[in-house]
Amino acid sequence: MKHIHFFLLSLLLAAPLPALANDWYPSVSPVGIFINHVGEEEELANGSTYDAPLEVTFYANPRDTAGYAIYYEWTIVKIEDSEETVLAVRNDEVTEYTFRESGTSVKKDGIYMPSTSISYRVGLSITYRNKETGEEGSTEQDTFDQLKFSLKGSSIYVYNAFTPNDDGYNDLLRVKTQSLLSFRMSVFNRWGQKITSGTDQTLEVVYEGDYAYYVCWDGKINGQPAPDGVYFISVEAVGSDGVIYTQRSDVNLLTTSRERTTTGGN
Repeated sequence: MKHIHFFLLSLLLAAPLPALANDWYPSVSPVGIFINHVGEEEELANGSTYDAPLEVTFYANPRDTAGYAIYYEWTIVKIEDSEETVLAVRNDEVTEYTFRESGTSVKKDGIYMPSTSISYRVGLSITYRNKETGEEGSTEQDTFDQLKFSLKGSSIYVYNAFTPNDDGYNDLLRVKTQSLLSFRMSVFNRWGQKITSGTDQTLEVVYEGDYAYYVCWDGKINGQPAPDGVYFISVEAVGSDGVIYTQRSDVNLLTTSRERTTTGGN
């Protein structure tokens, strides 16, 4: 009898354990990836705020899919002052979306103040079917950590002086911006003659911290240093928060070292 008990126990120990449900059924780990200002891939972080426009590629990252047919459903939602609007529903494992709105602003005492708040939520649900048994199942969006984030409000700052004397300090006329959907500028001399112009598609952009600096002029005309004096820059832009900028400012071009400390730098 002891030999029989030992034989049965050996069979039980040798038998494979049944697969756990969580190890058997398909699951996903959705993430959003975008290219940051230094050209590197960066993962969206819940609760974070980003520059607009923000082009994101969303990956489902499915697991345990062998033997299953998988159907994906991404839902991209805009939340504006607690009111939700579905922007898109996608059914691919990998999908892309560009986010452009960051809320709206109103001008008060010369300063644009937020008047509405906009954030975004991206969720993923899956439906799966076992190809052999026909068994079906699903995983709802609230099972996963949904991606929630927002975009920064827009801003523009035009510097009133620069010193193109090749000393490495404030040599370029730049415009400091944040979260713009479009940008256009022109530089004129005091007689209204256009010296240079460009747009967000043609101008060099330098990113420093949270801001994008458009390089608008190097202080030269036809390759030669422009004379010191007052010039004018005209800027037109559209912000992610709906603000339309139309600005004309005077700019002092200074090349003498005596003036260097008064330009403020950029």
